[in-house]
Amino acid sequence: MYSTQETGYIALQCPDSKNYHIQSECALVEILDAEGVPCQAGEIGRVVVTPLHHFATPLLRYDIGDYPEVGAPCPCGRGLPVLTRIMGRARAMLTLPNGGRSWPLMGGSRFAEIAPVRQYQFVQKTPEKIEARLVVERALTVQEEEALRERMLTRLGHPFEIYFRYVDQIARKAGGKYKEFKSAL
Repeated sequence: MYSTQETGYIALQCPDSKNYHIQSECALVEILDAEGVPCQAGEIGRVVVTPLHHFATPLLRYDIGDYPEVGAPCPCGRGLPVLTRIMGRARAMLTLPNGGRSWPLMGGSRFAEIAPVRQYQFVQKTPEKIEARLVVERALTVQEEEALRERMLTRLGHPFEIYFRYVDQIARKAGGKYKEFKSAL
């Protein structure tokens, strides 16, 4: 599901596909580009939502800071608008040295194939440096560190300086969410 504390449900995953159906009965959801124009299928934009059931404290066109990708109609046949991916918040974007921005898809779920990594979090400290915080089952070998670094650099598409910091645990936010990437810029 895709929801926020302020607005409630925004979209639920389709039982027949990986798409997310916008819950139009509960909220007016707009996905807008940088100029405020509604995005088309395949485009990524920011979420602006108006919950339809907040009577005591109405929110009108609330920009929640999330960026999803708009999808084509779902093959399941439901007529609800579709999101194909929820990219993340603007504050979780990777900033490239040339000023470009994107959401880092690090492929962390596959780190266990390389080394005994139980939990991870990446923090961009400067435009050129990324700290990889790792919770591991045992000390990693130099070869394992290099293989992890290589996977990260391949996914990032830029030769960032990546350094490892080993920690006992990575805390979740108050709402229970776990942030895989954070930007300190």
